[in-house]
Amino acid sequence: MTNFHKAKKSAAVLKHEILDQYASPFASKTGFNSVDHRVAFIDGYAGPGRYDDGEEGSGAMLLRKAHESASWATPRQVELHFVEKEPEFTARLREVAAAEGVGISFTIDDGDVSKHLPKLLKSAEGIPLFTYLDPCGLIIPLDEVASIFDRPGGRGAPATEVLINLTAHLRRFGGILTSDNPIEASLKRIDEVCGGDWWREAWLKECPTKNASDDQKAAAEAAVVEGYAKRLSTRAGTAGTWVIAVRPRSDLKPLYYLIFATRHPDGLVTFGESASLGLKAWRKYHAEIAAEGTLFADGSWEEAWTEQEAILDKQWVETLSDRITVELAKGTPFSILERAGDVLGDLAGVVRGTHFRKAINKVRADGKTATDPKGVKDLWSLRIKPS
Repeated sequence: MTNFHKAKKSAAVLKHEILDQYASPFASKTGFNSVDHRVAFIDGYAGPGRYDDGEEGSGAMLLRKAHESASWATPRQVELHFVEKEPEFTARLREVAAAEGVGISFTIDDGDVSKHLPKLLKSAEGIPLFTYLDPCGLIIPLDEVASIFDRPGGRGAPATEVLINLTAHLRRFGGILTSDNPIEASLKRIDEVCGGDWWREAWLKECPTKNASDDQKAAAEAAVVEGYAKRLSTRAGTAGTWVIAVRPRSDLKPLYYLIFATRHPDGLVTFGESASLGLKAWRKYHAEIAAEGTLFADGSWEEAWTEQEAILDKQWVETLSDRITVELAKGTPFSILERAGDVLGDLAGVVRGTHFRKAINKVRADGKTATDPKGVKDLWSLRIKPS
């Protein structure tokens, strides 16, 4: 058993903030036209619901979100399905749900999520479904993740979305490939996770020897993560994906990767906004932690953090405006969503609408476009035209 759930760790702050930001718009948008405004969430590695220090885990958070959704002017009927493998955590989760889930429709199953997934997918048939898969170890096989999308797709079909934690322990398994005594059973387990042995070639292309540098290992890891996202996209019916690297600190290697998949552009846009806000909260968390035990612990750290955020915002706007200018030079109108790779690049999941607005206004002031973002809510889809 892990002690991870003793207290919320830095990396958990980010993933839970993203989930917190995204759960409400998902329930609101997808549940508006669903049968009886029903929406389902599956939390496949739910943990104890709350940490030992009382902080929310994903279970308590989703219960809170379900209550909030039920209080809206047009209430959403949020149905929660929790699965947890550790008996001690399951017992605590039941206590949390009994105390905080009064009036909410929920189920709690113990054991491996693989065992319960077919049943849970059946229970969510015909209604929007968001599945959160956040294991402490390896994720379930890609075939099982893809099965979540084996629901009707296309216009008018209920939304289907997945947020998964792809562990960054890939380096340990990647190292087996160049070991003097490779353990084939372990490699085949990763084959299942990745949906085939393709990842072996992807890893060895970047990291061909056991004496590879940290940069080579990072490149190999990124190649496998991107390859996984592409295969999930294809298996899920050409779903769009976001990949967010989750680090304990900005200067450290990722602990794991969050991969979000959806078949609807609105899902990508909304998740991008949520990820950006989650990262902002994560940076604030670290600023506060860094101030503990210093002269800034009286709260003055927040002023310094605000100033640093303003500097980051300015840098991001400059970068976006430069990239938008490059795209405009190609001579055809485009939207940020259509050219996300070129416009966002390394800022994917970092920037959001407010940065787009400032960047477009800057490009407009430079005379490169006449497109005015004023009053436009969805700046991701706004067609930006060359002057």
